[in-house]
Amino acid sequence: MAIGDKIKKIRVKRDMTQKDLGLAIGFNERTADVRMAQYESGTRVPKEAVIVKIAEVLKVNADYLMAPAIDKTEEIIHALIYLDELNQLKMEAEDYTTPEGMDLKRIKLSLTYLDNYLEEWYDKKRELENDEITQDEYYDWKVNWPDSCRNLSK
Repeated sequence: MAIGDKIKKIRVKRDMTQKDLGLAIGFNERTADVRMAQYESGTRVPKEAVIVKIAEVLKVNADYLMAPAIDKTEEIIHALIYLDELNQLKMEAEDYTTPEGMDLKRIKLSLTYLDNYLEEWYDKKRELENDEITQDEYYDWKVNWPDSCRNLSK
């Protein structure tokens, strides 16, 4: 998801207009809504300092807004290859046979610190499915990650 789409989605969830958000981050009355519309449509890209202000007003982690959009499987693989180059990726393979009789390998990836984060994400998904948290609470957890994690020790 592009940064403009993220800003818009969160702004709408926070019941703010483009003008409200623009004014809250310090744009003047005359251009506040126009500037936010430009960011949301992608015709302008906010500078990092503006993104930080937007994140503060929307109460989300700025890194969530700045994270690159990964739209294709190949982009995920390239990110994993990069992590491998940094020696942060470990791979293991396990042979298995599908119910249809095909012999395949199940690949397990271990990334430094990833397992703890995935476990917490799994727990949050279960809490949502069991109606222990609301959709809004789950969404807030996601957009404020990793600050919202219960265990940040690495």
